[in-house]
Amino acid sequence: MTVNVESVTGYFALIAYIATLLPSNSVVLFSSCKRAYWRVILLKNRRNIGLICFLFSTIHGLLTLQERNVDWMSVDTYINYFTGLSSILIFTILAVTSNNWSIRKLGKNWKKLHRLTYIALILLIFHLFLVKHGEWEWYTWSAFLTLSLLVSTWLLRLINFKF
Repeated sequence: MTVNVESVTGYFALIAYIATLLPSNSVVLFSSCKRAYWRVILLKNRRNIGLICFLFSTIHGLLTLQERNVDWMSVDTYINYFTGLSSILIFTILAVTSNNWSIRKLGKNWKKLHRLTYIALILLIFHLFLVKHGEWEWYTWSAFLTLSLLVSTWLLRLINFKF
């Protein structure tokens, strides 16, 4: 089994992304997690972890474009890479607005803007499924199941929020 750098950076980005979503979503399933030490640490470092996610996802995207000699005239290119490129675009918006100045200037809209992360979550599930079809290892299954669980808890949060 050969390991390529583009896949490793993609998985590192995924791990960092899950670490940014885990503190908020874990409380939905387990209320006892509210004061857990690991949750407090992740919450304190969420912004930095999110920026690390952005960095690794950008490197992943650039390496993929370089390694695969992408044919921009092919429709298959857009089908295969749309989800990944869309996620990187969302991560770029989130990274640019992840500072105190943006929080002050955007006010309540900052929180609404940062809910784009859940669209990125759904896009990443499809990205993982489209790109890794036929070559799933245990870590691919783990990532897929974790992302699916995060979507489920996000939906639970939406349902609880509305009622």
